[in-house]
Parts: sequence; C-alpha cells; structure tokens
Amino acid sequence: MLSDTVSIPEIEIKRAKGLENAGISVYQIDTLVMKRENDASLSDVLSRYSAVFIKSEGRGALSTASFRGTASSHTEVYWNGMSLQSPMLGQVDFSLIPVYLMDNIKIIPGASSLIEGSGALGGSIDLSTDFKWKKGWHISGLSGYGSFDTWNEMLHILGGNKKIQTSTRIYYNSSKNDFPFINKNIASINPVTGEYIYPIQRNNNAEYLISGLMQGLAFRFKHNWKLKAYYWYQYVNRALPRLNTYEGNDAANLSRQQEKVQRGIIRFFKISAKTKWDISSGIMKTGMLYIVKNQIFGRGYYNAVYSKSDITGVYNKVQFSWVPNSNTIIKASSFFNYYHVNTRDTVSGTGYNKYRSHPGVMLSLQEKFTKAFSVLLLIRNERINSKLLPVIPYVGFNWVLNKKYLSVLHGNIAYNYKYPNLNDLYWKPGGNPHLLPESGLATELGIKTKFLFGSLNGKFSGTVFYNDIKNWIIWVPSPMGYWSPQNIKKVHSYGFELKWKLYYHIHNWKFNLQAGYTFTKSINFGSSVKWGSDAVGKQIPYVPVHSGNVVFNVIYKNIFFTWVNHDYSERYTTSANQLNLRDWLYPYFMNNLYIGGHFSYSKKSNGTVQLKIYNLFNEHYRSVLGRPMPGRNVMLLFTFHI
Repeated sequence: MLSDTVSIPEIEIKRAKGLENAGISVYQIDTLVMKRENDASLSDVLSRYSAVFIKSEGRGALSTASFRGTASSHTEVYWNGMSLQSPMLGQVDFSLIPVYLMDNIKIIPGASSLIEGSGALGGSIDLSTDFKWKKGWHISGLSGYGSFDTWNEMLHILGGNKKIQTSTRIYYNSSKNDFPFINKNIASINPVTGEYIYPIQRNNNAEYLISGLMQGLAFRFKHNWKLKAYYWYQYVNRALPRLNTYEGNDAANLSRQQEKVQRGIIRFFKISAKTKWDISSGIMKTGMLYIVKNQIFGRGYYNAVYSKSDITGVYNKVQFSWVPNSNTIIKASSFFNYYHVNTRDTVSGTGYNKYRSHPGVMLSLQEKFTKAFSVLLLIRNERINSKLLPVIPYVGFNWVLNKKYLSVLHGNIAYNYKYPNLNDLYWKPGGNPHLLPESGLATELGIKTKFLFGSLNGKFSGTVFYNDIKNWIIWVPSPMGYWSPQNIKKVHSYGFELKWKLYYHIHNWKFNLQAGYTFTKSINFGSSVKWGSDAVGKQIPYVPVHSGNVVFNVIYKNIFFTWVNHDYSERYTTSANQLNLRDWLYPYFMNNLYIGGHFSYSKKSNGTVQLKIYNLFNEHYRSVLGRPMPGRNVMLLFTFHI
C-alpha cells in the first residue's frame, strides 16, 4: 500500500501526454501527504507542501491563501465544482477545511485558473470528494490528542456496489488553545542592567470547536450515466484572542465568532465516446454571529458588537464537451450564480442587505497540431447584475520536447477580471461604492521533466511568471479611524517557482524527497500622491520575497519517518516597508517531525500510530502582527481501517 501511495507519476504522465488543457499548470497534493496530514486543515497542508502563501492569524483562527504575490481575495476555491468563496468577505478561511474530507487537492496557479472560472487573479484550489466504488462496507477513522487539550476525532463510513455508493464523514476538532508565548510587544526594564524583560503570557480566550458532517450519494444509470450528490454541514464556535499589544482589563474586549454553514450540490454526468455532459446545481447557506463583549462593573457583560450575517449563494452550471476527432476538444459551458448577503450589527444599527446575480458563458477549443504540440484557446464572457464585464481570453500551449523523459515546455497568457465583493462596496463603516473592478494580464512559461537513474527517479519543474494587475483593491486605515478599501492603480507581480521530487528504493528502504522554492516580487506602482513616495516601488504588505519547503520521507517496512520544513523570508506590514519591530515580520523556519508505524490486526483491518512534533526547534515567529503563535507542541494520532 505504501509503495502505491508514494509512486503517483502515472497521473502526471497522462496529463503531460494527453490532449486536454494545453498550457495549464496543475499541481496535485501527493496521496502520501494526504494520508500523513489527514488530521490537518487545508491551510496547514498548503503552507507545508506548496508554493501558496498562507497568512494565519493564529492557531485555529482565520487563515487565507495567496498565489504569486497576489491578495487572498484573488484566490478562488472550488469543491466538486462549486465555489466556496464567501460572497460577503470575498475569501475562504482555509483553517476551517479539514483535509480528511477531501480525496483530491489540486493547486492551479495564475491564468490556468480560468479553466474553472474568472476572478482568480492569483490562482485557484480545486477540492474534490469522490467515491471508491467498492463492494461492501468499509469503515476508517482517526483519533488524536495533543498539546493545549486538542482533540481530533474523525470517522468515515462508505459502502455500496457497482450501482450505488454512499459515503459519510463525521469530524470533531476542539482545543483550549491556551499555549504560552513570549510577548515581545510588552516589556519592562530591568532597573539594574537596563535590559528589556518580556513577559510570558498565555493565549487566553482562544478556544475553538469545529465539527461537521459530509454525506455523499452516487448512482450509476446504465454504463454512461452517473449522478453524484453531496451535503456538507459545519458548525464553528471559536473565541478570538486579543492582540498581544493589549494591556487592558481581562474582562474587556472578549470576542467570539459562531458559524453554521450548509452546502449541497448535485452533479449529473453523461459520457459517451465523443461527448460529455456535466450539469450541476448547488447552494451554500451561512449564518454567522460575531460578538464583542465588555464587562461593566456592577452591571455584568454588555455587547459592544453583535453582528449577524446571513449569506446565500446559488450555483448552476451546464458544460458540454465534444471530441470530434483524436486531435480536437471543444467545450462550451453556461452558468448562473446568485448571491444574497444580509448583515447587521444590532448595537450600532449598521449593515447592508444586497443581492447580486452573476451569469456567464465559456467556450474553449483544444487542438493538437502535431504529436508534440497542442494549443488551447478559451474565452469567457460574464455579467454582474446588469453590468456586462469585458471579454476574458486565454491562450496556452504544450510542447513535448522529449517523449522518453516526458519533458514538456508549457506556457500561457490571459486576461482576467474581478469585480469587488459585497463587503468592499457596502460594509458599514468603510465600504467604498466607488471602487473600480480589478483586472490583470497574467503570463507564465515553464518546463517539467522526469528522469531515471537505476533505482533513483525524480521529477523537476520550473516556472517563471508575470502579472500586471490594475486597480488592485486593498484595505487601509482611513482618516476617520476605520479601515476602508482603496484601489492601487497598478501592481506588478513577477518571479519564479522551482520544484523537485526524488524517489529512491533499495531493499526494504524507501526514500522520498521533495523540495520547492519560490521567488516573488509584488510591487506597488500606484500614485505617489495617493500612497506617498515611500510606498511606490515597494513590496506589497505581507508578501514574502522568498519562500520554500522541504519534505523528506523514509519508510522501512512498516515504520516511517517524515521531516517537513517550510520557510518564509521577512514580510512588511506597511506600504513603505518600514524596518521596525512593530511593522516588520522577521523570517522564520518551521520544522515538523512525524514518526509512526503501520500494523495489521486482521486480514482486512489495519491501522497507524503516529507522533507529530510541530515547531520542532521551538521557533518564535509571527504570521500576522499582534497574533501569537505556539512553540513546540505535539499530537498523538491513531488511524484505523476496517
């Protein structure tokens, strides 16, 4: 079983040699990684194993993702073809997506994201939950306990036959999250030596609970008809810790967020020798409650904020694919999405109630001109309410340089367009109804190849990219004391990505090494009058110039060892890139260590015991200003399959 999960080149070989999606870059998270990290959140997996930058506000708190120097709102996430993007916030909280629920995780950077939809100026994440189509019933799960009274419990029950399949996944994750940390934002001075004395504090008011259920059903009608239906319910209740600069009353500024999310989607497939229909309809309903309490002496707790938000998204899509011959694929699709947000703070009396419709069409032509060269042309046209958006074109190519080593040169160029989300326009106070839509030209050129030397085999890929984004939307402090979104006239984002994978097998030993490095410059070329001369030509806040990761696996029979390292260079938190403790996030090097073993307790039953040590060297770091992060901590996991 382990050798199958390690060796997955077959998937990539088909993609490289196949006809579809010329110029499209798709990176799939290895199945071995998903098995090792089945207790983790999507934010953890992306930060450790990909070039996607994760900005985390703390353990169990908001985590957002950005590609290639773009913003979190420029990242789109799809689950079984349906968008998970919040119509209100314009982003996805990756800390709330358990990896255990997903069977495939694909990373689609840059212009390649246009195969799924528009607006992802940085890139998209494609998540899917599938069925095994095995006969009989199968049960698997995990149970884990770790530092800070953290519990992880998950159960998966699947069963059926060749005609019908059912899959039920239940999960529960909770933690007191009261880790100690050195607060370097508050200090006293030693009267004798004059040295700063930093207090050791606890991450109080930070507990969280995430639980949910995902139910799937699939039916096969004849040999070429298939129906899949999914329902996903999730409940989140988490306290939001104060900034570590806070020095007020412990009974003041107590924040909590509760969230109930229901998602459902039905997909119908009909596949023949030359055609394929994919028809889907989905809905997402979110109820969110955000509370801030303060204690008034002698009168108890009173709400400073009591904000309720009801969010609805409806998604409908029809896609038709036609393969008239072995060299041509034609696709046409039409979609209609509808959003409604009703949010109100009952204390201040502010809020908004807005609707948005989003229809569109897509047409693509894939042509294979020779055995080695193919081109993909794609065009999208969409509308927001009554406003017709500009046409969105894409051109990409694949050129097979060497069949033996599957060396492929690929590239693309595209125009993309993103309309402001509802909070950008209408949030009270601070929304800016005069915001201009974002647009951008994106291009990339890359090469990927594999090699084989005896028992050593591997893969390499390298990509250079460039994005020219106009009217970039960024939230900044306003003179009125609250934050408000503004447009940056132009932002240039450019750099390169390198990835290596090595596999070596000798006797009972298996070695697997993968590494990645990303260089990213994301430069503000806005107006010096508006942003100040110190900000023009500087790196966009929170975007690291250098980032990398290394994963080393050793497997001996049923015992495994995994070392995971991911690094970020310095990040600035101001447009002027100021170098001081308050406005500068210093580089950090994160190391995790996993040790475990597999065992069988019957012919059809097996399990795994795994010890995970996070932040192995007790690194002191921050991902966001004012938000503490934990030192060394552990998790003991037991997984089983029946």
